[in-house]
Amino acid sequence: MTKNELAREVSVSEKLHLSTTVKAIDGTLRVIKEALAKGEVVVIRGFGTFTPVEVAERTARNFKTGKPLVIPAHTSVKLRASKELVKAINEGKEAAL
Repeated sequence: MTKNELAREVSVSEKLHLSTTVKAIDGTLRVIKEALAKGEVVVIRGFGTFTPVEVAERTARNFKTGKPLVIPAHTSVKLRASKELVKAINEGKEAAL
């Protein structure tokens, strides 16, 4: 599902204008990005927890040339899904079977 598809689904289910929904989704994502960039943990109850994680420098290999290269240390994001989200996903699979 793309962001536009998400916006359409939300606008229909919540009876909102599409432009309003797109602005709300964009604003939400912007705030989450800014909080993660500051190193803050973002908790969305019923969905999951976004946590910034420091990844150490490591050596990898270029697949084309076979030469080793260094991937510098950086910050990544980890999503830990809530129990409710995991349950909803698993119930959806069981219903489809």
